[in-house]
Amino acid sequence: MPKDTFSSVSGEVLYLHDDQGQVGHENFIVTKDLNQNRTLRAICQIYQENLLRDVTYTVDQNWAPQDAFVRLSVNGTFKGSSWFKFSENIIECENFTKEAGRVSQKQVLKGPIQSFGAHPVSNDAWGCAAFDMSHPSKKQYFDNVVTTSKTAHGNTGPSIRLTEKYISFHGEENISVPAGKFDVNYYQISWDGREDMKNWPPIHIWATLEDFIIVKIRWDHLKSDYVLNRLDLD
Repeated sequence: MPKDTFSSVSGEVLYLHDDQGQVGHENFIVTKDLNQNRTLRAICQIYQENLLRDVTYTVDQNWAPQDAFVRLSVNGTFKGSSWFKFSENIIECENFTKEAGRVSQKQVLKGPIQSFGAHPVSNDAWGCAAFDMSHPSKKQYFDNVVTTSKTAHGNTGPSIRLTEKYISFHGEENISVPAGKFDVNYYQISWDGREDMKNWPPIHIWATLEDFIIVKIRWDHLKSDYVLNRLDLD
């Protein structure tokens, strides 16, 4: 029997609001090839907005963004579909959105892209891979960051949107979620420098030690926890 050329892990995340209970969920699968390139495939649903988001996103062995595809619908209506390509400090996007129609975008950054956010919470956990663990006590600033939307739920676009963030590391923990007990690294993400987001509370992220699989996220801004409900190894 031929040897597999990749390994995979899949899981489900529940979106839990403090007052409303479960308000959405996300299913994801991550494949890792022999060269340690990783591809995330995520399907996200937010019930109140009837939001459906499909994301395919690849990073290389150093967690540098390579390419991505994002399709978004809200209230059962198509919002947009976009393909992204990342090359050092150049971002290219071919998209078709309800608001703008067919658009080709190209953005040149002042340095290599550090992180890409397409709004799955499994993608949020991957964003912590940019943190330099050789300086664990330092709150680190990242300004070559790209997202598909600047809204909290990511319900616009998808298109190239430049942003920035701070990441701080708060140690290793062992936490329990519906999927079980996990050894995790605990990070916080904040946006002290962005005028439109500087008053938002930080996002608390607990992710597995090496593969940055989401275990739990807490964001007081949305009064929500995002918890790993199931994890299946290949």
